[in-house]
Amino acid sequence: MDEHQFYPTPEQLARKSWATFKNKDFSRVLEPSAGTGDLAKVRPGRYDSWRRIKIDCCEIDISKHPNLKEEGFTIVGLDFMQFSSAAAYSHILMNPPFAQGARHVLKAWDILFDGEIVAILNAETIRNPYSKERQMLARIIEQHGSVEFIKEAFMDPDTKRKTEVEIALVHLVKEANYGKDIVGSIMEDLKRDSMSDAKLAEGYREMNELVLPNSYIENAVLTFNAAVRAMRESVHAEARAQHYSGLIGKSLTEMNGNIPAKEAASTLDFVRTELGNRYDKLKDQAWSNILRSTQVLSKLSSAAQKRLEAEFENIKHLEFSTGNIQGFLLGLVESQGEIQLGMVCDVFDQITRYYSDNTVYYRGWKSNDKHRTCGIRIKGTRFILPGHRADSWRNEPSWDSLQLLRDFDKVFALLDGKQEPDFGLARLFETSFNMLRTSKRMSTDYFDVRYFKGMGTIHFYPRNVKLIDRLNRMVGRHRQWLPPDGESVPEGFWLQYDQAEQLDKEVRAEVAKQHLSGWQDPFWRLSRGRADGESSGAEASIDAALASVQDRHGISIGVLEAKQQMPLLLAA
Repeated sequence: MDEHQFYPTPEQLARKSWATFKNKDFSRVLEPSAGTGDLAKVRPGRYDSWRRIKIDCCEIDISKHPNLKEEGFTIVGLDFMQFSSAAAYSHILMNPPFAQGARHVLKAWDILFDGEIVAILNAETIRNPYSKERQMLARIIEQHGSVEFIKEAFMDPDTKRKTEVEIALVHLVKEANYGKDIVGSIMEDLKRDSMSDAKLAEGYREMNELVLPNSYIENAVLTFNAAVRAMRESVHAEARAQHYSGLIGKSLTEMNGNIPAKEAASTLDFVRTELGNRYDKLKDQAWSNILRSTQVLSKLSSAAQKRLEAEFENIKHLEFSTGNIQGFLLGLVESQGEIQLGMVCDVFDQITRYYSDNTVYYRGWKSNDKHRTCGIRIKGTRFILPGHRADSWRNEPSWDSLQLLRDFDKVFALLDGKQEPDFGLARLFETSFNMLRTSKRMSTDYFDVRYFKGMGTIHFYPRNVKLIDRLNRMVGRHRQWLPPDGESVPEGFWLQYDQAEQLDKEVRAEVAKQHLSGWQDPFWRLSRGRADGESSGAEASIDAALASVQDRHGISIGVLEAKQQMPLLLAA
């Protein structure tokens, strides 16, 4: 905890900090070094949804990010000292590390365009200005703000981490120079533009000249910064245009009241709002381009793409910098195994969820007080997928059907150690759909298939049973139906696993003795009920049938005690 000098802000001090702001129109607030959000979450109007304040946060400790997101805050950066895009903010509220307080406030002052800063600092930072940074901060406070010293602010009963240090509550007001920063001198601008031949994106190179990934990243950041600079100039130009248009006066039509005069846009609020909105849009575009450039999406199944895109919604709020881009790419590399496992689970669920005859069952590795879990295997001989009926006028399957076939191609190529199949299911259905309509059996790299147009079913006959077994074992271990690698297992356990397909008819006959059908059918309930927790009874019925059949064949899997559940890598 001491690594980042994390001292959560007591609620009373947080409320006093918010109250210190003179301008109560909180259009957009930044909290650097947010910690767990104790300072930000006492914002005024918190429970009035229509007045809810938009708060962005920087926090270097990523373990605190989930808590900040739960509070409704947006993570826009990690290390505030590397953050540079604060023109959109009307207020900055901060409780920086005490040892670096002066540097953090100076940073906030530098990057703020127009607005207020309230900072909680160690009182010694102000009273003992021995360094250049502290001296500079003292001059800024003298010219642009005030300071209030508070004793025992971190000793209230509600304080999570107490300290007797006296604090200084610093308040600064930074005002943009309207004449210089926004209106400017048109004549000077025109003169400078006519004399200058400097290019906006100095150092820019076309994308096709880039070879190294680092160069690609650097070029992307250069391009983004050039776009941001041009956008800022455009916003300022619009404000200047409105300003000088207002000096000229209204037109006769406006004066006669025939059309309403346009509201003047040459205000600091307009500039700050437009800078923020347009900056966010550019940042979204830039991050999306990075995601596309990795070619990750093209290799993912449709469900895996949705999961990554959902996580990307959080990533794209970060400042677009070289460090953040490299961190994002590193995260993709480190999570590659989880992403691929999720894809395998998606395909497994597609095959097992809608047609119970696609599966066979075995007694799982884990057990509870009443029965074992039921492990599921996909048949290695044939499985059927319904729901792929196509209109007679179509020359290819529906988009949803092709998407599922592409997912199968990606996952089975992955299981085979390839990027993609040489001749996959999607390509077969795209090029030979009319022939498939005749129910002709046709081949791809991993399956023979037959399509029955009347029923809208596709029958898959695996050509490589080892890949089906690999799929079954990956999912079985992940869902703890199978023991982890290296675990000592009774011989009978693997015997009943290997013979599950041969014994399937007997197991189903044993279950049928219960005279259950429809929604009561335990196979139907188990295939659909695991997600909502209603599978316990179904598992007990199937487990009893499995035990009875295996006993007839002399298969004993021994007594396996329930063990501590391993943490799941991802929701499946």
